Amino acid sequence: MNTLTDNQRQTLGRIGDSLIPAALGMPSFTGAEAQGEMVDHVLALRPELLNDLRRALDGVAADEDAASATERLNREDPEALGAIGLVASSAYYLMPGVRAIMGYKGQEHRPASADEEHDYLRDNLLQAVVDRGPIYRDPGVE
Repeated sequence: MNTLTDNQRQTLGRIGDSLIPAALGMPSFTGAEAQGEMVDHVLALRPELLNDLRRALDGVAADEDAASATERLNREDPEALGAIGLVASSAYYLMPGVRAIMGYKGQEHRPASADEEHDYLRDNLLQAVVDRGPIYRDPGVE
């Protein structure tokens, strides 16, 4: 799925590098190559961000400094800048290379230990729920 034009992707790369620069052994946004397929993946998961993202990217001139554009968008259209930030950071942290550098292997199954297994019973944390008893509302009935 090609959700952004080449110009929009280039602008996203410039602003993404302004928001996520290379530092402390981590690549920049474009250094991680996050502006390609991973952006499309994020937008497939969160299609409601696409209009704000396009509006933001289309509002940045090709010769406008990325830091200045970011500051201007923050003042004039914070929702659009928020879409850039959310899409860029999501795509960046989904990149396998970035995850490998951070040592993040993804979600792992970690069963509770015997000591943790009944934590919820301590301090009567759920007693109000137990006392209330079972409740059920059929979602098909209004």
